[in-house]
Amino acid sequence: MSLLPKHLPILMYHQILPKNHPYIKEHIVVENTVLQAQLEELIAQGWSFQNLKDWGTLKSQSNKVAILTFDDITSAFIDYALLVLQKLNVTATLFPIQNMMQGKPYLNLSPNGLNPLTENDLKKLDQMGFEIGSHGQSHSNMALIPFSQVEKEIAESKSWLESLLGHEIHSICYPIGGVNRDIVNLALKHGYKVGVTTLKGTLQGSQDDMVLRRINIKNDVVGNRLQYAVSPFYGFRRFIFRLFRAKYRVDNPHTVFDGA
Repeated sequence: MSLLPKHLPILMYHQILPKNHPYIKEHIVVENTVLQAQLEELIAQGWSFQNLKDWGTLKSQSNKVAILTFDDITSAFIDYALLVLQKLNVTATLFPIQNMMQGKPYLNLSPNGLNPLTENDLKKLDQMGFEIGSHGQSHSNMALIPFSQVEKEIAESKSWLESLLGHEIHSICYPIGGVNRDIVNLALKHGYKVGVTTLKGTLQGSQDDMVLRRINIKNDVVGNRLQYAVSPFYGFRRFIFRLFRAKYRVDNPHTVFDGA
């Protein structure tokens, strides 16, 4: 295996909504028409798309492949994003919040204007070839909660999805980007094989399977901005920042424990 970083863009989306949606300013949004324009531009440039669970084989490939991820998916994904992805024959990895779907409390996301997916929705998306990954139970920043709660978030969300979908869940997305070396080791212990963060970049280190970097896709990331965002130049800049800036480090231990 090469020790050099792999250039593989992982695009991070959240809600896909139309321009006239009444709650569009309360959420992290890319408009559905912009999503289509972004994907059409990438396809025209020769990019193809695979799911996050394929990362193990993608590491050794040299073809022009990217991964789409959608965090905090709601019914808006089916209403607006799915139509675009089906039209362009593009797959993606989806991260639902367990408590949202089960009518329980969740954090760090406004409920206004968003409706949860149903479990049947999730089954159908899985059957259509979309990868479903874990995004925890409550959408808590795992780096800021007691370690016993981290284990519950990691383990039970995976068990829920595996029971619902009838197959192994490979991928985890750490809510709010909260991750450290102990959280990574806990995820590995519970059988996850690949994880994504909110750290920015397109270059993935050879040992970074559980802390892959992503590109934060916004409404204005089109044209030259989009081309730069998926380029190795952007990835190199962010990769270098990681070496010198503390906020880009994920090798620190967990510091919040029961009773702390």
